[in-house]
Amino acid sequence: MGFLAAIPVGATQIEIAKRLINGYTFSAMMIVAGAVISDFTYGVIALFGIAPFLESPQSIAVFSVINSIILIVLGIITLHQNRTKLNLELNSKEVLPKRKVAFITGFLLAVTNPLMIYWWLLGSRILGSAYRIEKYDTFNIFLLLISGTLGIGSYPMTILFGVHMTKRFFSESGIRKTTIIFGIALFCLAAYFLYQALRYFMNLN
Repeated sequence: MGFLAAIPVGATQIEIAKRLINGYTFSAMMIVAGAVISDFTYGVIALFGIAPFLESPQSIAVFSVINSIILIVLGIITLHQNRTKLNLELNSKEVLPKRKVAFITGFLLAVTNPLMIYWWLLGSRILGSAYRIEKYDTFNIFLLLISGTLGIGSYPMTILFGVHMTKRFFSESGIRKTTIIFGIALFCLAAYFLYQALRYFMNLN
């Protein structure tokens, strides 16, 4: 279930692929690590019954605005990176290879999606029904958290491995064109989240 939940294409996958085709494998791994830790945190919030505040429409709208701002910044960075001379060696002045920045980016992209709480609650209900568990004890909650998190992390790691193995077939021109596509995709995602937030705030009037 964790693997399937991670399949829909989003900003996290874009950031992973963007770093990989530019030759920053460890930076891409930090994106995965940040996102997985965020999803695990939401699992703790959901399964230990402290999720009501983050489930409210107001919170989701605010997180959507924050997410759109982050995506716009990432889109600008992506297009700026594409204008610089392509260099697959680490450059301390560039953003993409910085592992700490990548980890924070992965965490922020995932943490601005509180709907992940619903996935954890749905998963616990489905498994509880399948195994006739009326109430999860602490051991089963942590077992669910660990197995679900491993599933969530396995999909981006599959992307990471696949792109890493095939990136040598990308020409410099191909990498530049792909990077532009990634940048445009980030702006499109930002527009989507901003639209969702504006629709909520407009309905308040």
